[in-house]
This record gives sequence, structure tokens and C-alpha cells, in this order.
Amino acid sequence: MGVFSKIYVERKNNMWIIGDLFPPYGFPGFFSAFVLCILSFYIFKKLSGDGNITVRGAVKGHSWTTVQITAKTWYCSVCESLLLNGIGVYCDCCGVCADPDCVKKANFALRCKIITSSDQNQLHHWVKGNLPFGASCKHCLEECSREPGLVDYRCCWCQMTVHTECLLKVEKVCDFGPFRRMIVPPWCVQTAKRKGALNKHLLLRGVRDPCWEKWTPLVVVANKKSGNGDGALVLSEFRKYLNPVQVIDLSERKPPAALQWCVLLSPKTVNILVAGGDGTVSWMLSTSHKLDLDPEPLLSIIPLGTGNDLSRVLNWGHQNSSELDVEDVLKNIIDAKLSELDRWKVEVISNRHLGLKLPNKTYFMYNYASIGVDAQVALNFHKTRDSIFYIYGSRLFNKMLYLTFGTQQVVTADCKNLEKRLDLYLDGKHIDLPELESIVILNISSWGAGVNLWSMVSDSSGTTSQSYHDGILEVVGIYSSFHMAQLQVGISTPLKLGQAKVVDIHLKQKAPMQVDGEPWEQPPGKLKVSFVNRCPVLINQNSSE
Repeated sequence: MGVFSKIYVERKNNMWIIGDLFPPYGFPGFFSAFVLCILSFYIFKKLSGDGNITVRGAVKGHSWTTVQITAKTWYCSVCESLLLNGIGVYCDCCGVCADPDCVKKANFALRCKIITSSDQNQLHHWVKGNLPFGASCKHCLEECSREPGLVDYRCCWCQMTVHTECLLKVEKVCDFGPFRRMIVPPWCVQTAKRKGALNKHLLLRGVRDPCWEKWTPLVVVANKKSGNGDGALVLSEFRKYLNPVQVIDLSERKPPAALQWCVLLSPKTVNILVAGGDGTVSWMLSTSHKLDLDPEPLLSIIPLGTGNDLSRVLNWGHQNSSELDVEDVLKNIIDAKLSELDRWKVEVISNRHLGLKLPNKTYFMYNYASIGVDAQVALNFHKTRDSIFYIYGSRLFNKMLYLTFGTQQVVTADCKNLEKRLDLYLDGKHIDLPELESIVILNISSWGAGVNLWSMVSDSSGTTSQSYHDGILEVVGIYSSFHMAQLQVGISTPLKLGQAKVVDIHLKQKAPMQVDGEPWEQPPGKLKVSFVNRCPVLINQNSSE
């Protein structure tokens, strides 16, 4: 009998008889092996203690997050038992912890941090146990959690920690702690529920000023799906310190939802903390301009991208630490220096193609724009990242992809003879170009993950120093992909093409282009980069980099 045995079916005595399916074992042997595999899988899953628990939104109970396996011990807030192997969840808003069997009880019996209230005398919201390392009692100043178990208390608003025996000796009314100037208290928030077909959305209807000294509310935005999970960590950590309504997930809400705070609190100034890469930061700044906000929010950054060039320039760092210290971030925002960042408009007017007029497009630029080989590398990377085969994302992996596509361009040279594909004009003056593969238009002093192109060349041509708030652009040329790699390691210099307030490019053939890390294939047409205005940004004064 061959490998693919025939299947025969007979009707006999009101029974179906199925012949051999996989010889020489036959159908019974195959079926028994299949059942054994299934049973083994579920037995192993049961013994290994699967900690996957349905996470519910804060409007339905607690905002559950899986407990991370660390040196810290966790105790269930309901049954007070130790979470073995770190299997359980905790609420990233209030800090309540539960094992898999107590989640429903915790949702019913333990109150979460409230978002809105009518009572202006906010009492401490005490949560028992699971205090952070090094916590000390506010009353007696002695160390907390000196014995194992679910002991001592922490207020999830002001972060005050006290011993159980000292609980009645502290003030009952919460003052919201050292970061009260950044917190929106519940009595200042007005919300409304909008019922949808499948779920309920909590809408922000109004916000009023609590009349606290130096009150400048902070809004935190991040995408929980970006940054290899770092975005989710940022959102989770800041919910502990702020009103949860101040923390917005960009995978569920678009930037206008976050910037609604500026509309509701106008003319009060709002701080906005963007956790993401250059593309996310540019997205927020552009949305702020399109909404015509007055005043615009003050921008600070937690760098979660690959390049993080604007974050480097504003001293917020080149990448986020693996262990996020929220208190340090909040202190840095309080101590930050106010500055301004030039906002540029990139107008793209495409030529007719096959008799059809392509739509004109307008982009806003804050970091840099380029046309040529570096845009081609970025375009190849984005195509890969958007494909179904991109299943693992991290900074290291992304940098390896950039290196791979950059090396590919050394061989293929897709942007060779770029100087023949376009004409460059700086403030109306035509610029003669040598053989190039890229032209970069700079607003800030960081390109390609920290390379300061303009300062790499000695200034002997009478050009001025670079600034991100002087209304002047710097334009440089890159000879090849190999030259781009040399610039990354600092063993070569770019070609200075000049400075200008207006940059025009007449593109004769299609070429890759990118603005602030967002690339596309640009057909022939005209491109114009011109000054719009300046947006407020915060410069980190406490940076150690």
C-alpha cells in the first residue's frame, strides 16, 4: 500500500467503516496519538500556570496589567496570598493586585482610582501592601514593609506610604503629593458615556482649573503597540501618578483626542509628554498646528523610536531606559526650560501623470527632510515594518534592518546621479550640484540617530551656526550610501550646499523622499520648504547625556 493510502467507506450494519488512513498504524492509532497530544498540551498548560487573564478597561473595573516577574514579591489584595511564580495581575491605576482566582472579587470589592467626582475634599485612596522598594512611613519616617505579607498602605494619588499602625495619625484629606501641579483632580473632570454597538467610551466633556499654584496639567500620550512594548509600559506607569484620564493610548485615540485638553483648558497652558519616535512627535506637533490651538501645548519627550533626533536635541535622551523612573521624568518636566522650535511647511505639487493631475500634499517638518538614498533606506525599512512578516520589533533589530538596507544601496545605488533628476534652489538661487545620491534639508542639529551634519564641516564659507529657532534651514549633500555610513561613524564630512529661508526642488524624475522619518516615493513635481511659525518645546535641564 502506498504512502497516500486510499480511504474507503462502507455501509454495513448501520455503521460506517473507515479504512486505513495512515498505514501501517491505521486510523485508530492516528486518532489515539492525536488525542494524546491534545491532552498533553492542556495538562502541561495547567501545570505551568498560565497567567493570561482578560484585561478589562478602567470604566468596567480595574485596569489590569500582567504582573512582571521581578525581585519584588507580590501579594493578592483579596486573599492576601503570595503570587507564586509571579502569576497574577495588578491594576496600573491604583495598585490593587490579584491572583487569577480573585480577579472578579477584586473588581467587585476593591474600588479603583476614580476619574471624576463632585467632592472637592479628596480623601486618601489607600491601597494595602505591595509597596515600592525603599518606601518609608510618612508619619514616623521608618521603613515600611519590614515583614512579609500584605502589610502597610500607599495612597494611589499622592504616593504617600504609611505603616498600618500610623494610618490614623496622618491627615485624611489628600494633597496629591509633590506632583499636584501636574495632576487633574477628580472634581475638575466632567465626563460623559457614549454607548456604542459593542462597547462604551468614556468621553471628556469638560475640565476646570483647581486654582492651584503653578498648576500646569500633564497629558501623556503613547502607542502601547510601539517601542517593543515600551509604549504600554509608559502608559501603565503614568496611570499610577496621574488621573488615568490624562494618559492616552494612541492605538485607541488619535492625537486630536489628546489635544482636546488644550481646547477645554484654554487659555491655560498644557504640558504634553509624547512617548514615541520622531514620527509620533511630528504627528502631535502637526495636529496641534492644524487644530490652531492657542496656546499650543509645551512638548516634552520620552524617546521610544530608533533615531530619536529631536529628543537628542532637546536633551530628553537618545533612548528610554529599560527601567522607567516616572518621578525623575516628572521632576525633569518641572525643571525644564521653555524654548521654541521652527515649524516648516513642505508643499508637494506633483506633475500630471498619464494625463491625470495628482493631488497636492502638504507636510510639516520639524527635524529634517531629504530626497535620495537615506529616504530610500527609510522607505525600504517602512515597507518591511508594515509587512505581515514583521513579527518582532526592537531598536536593535530595527537598526540591523537599516544597516541591511543601507548596505543594499551600496550595491544597487538606486539614487545614483540624483543631481540629474532635480534642480535645487536656495532662496531662489540655483545651486550647481556635483554627483550626489542624497540632499538633506536640516532644521535641527541631529540627523540619522545623532549625526550633526552641519558642524562636521569647518565653517569657511561665511555661513552662520545652526539653530532650530532662527528661521533658517541648512542644506547638505551626501555622495552615496557608503558615504552615509562613513558619516554615521564620523570618518567623513558632508557637502555643504548652503543655508536658506526657502528651499525649492524641481524634481524631473521620481525619487524617494522623507519628512521626519516618514518616507514615500515622490513622482516628478515641485517641492517647496518654507517657514510657518514656531512651536513651544521644553528643554531638559537635568540631562546627563
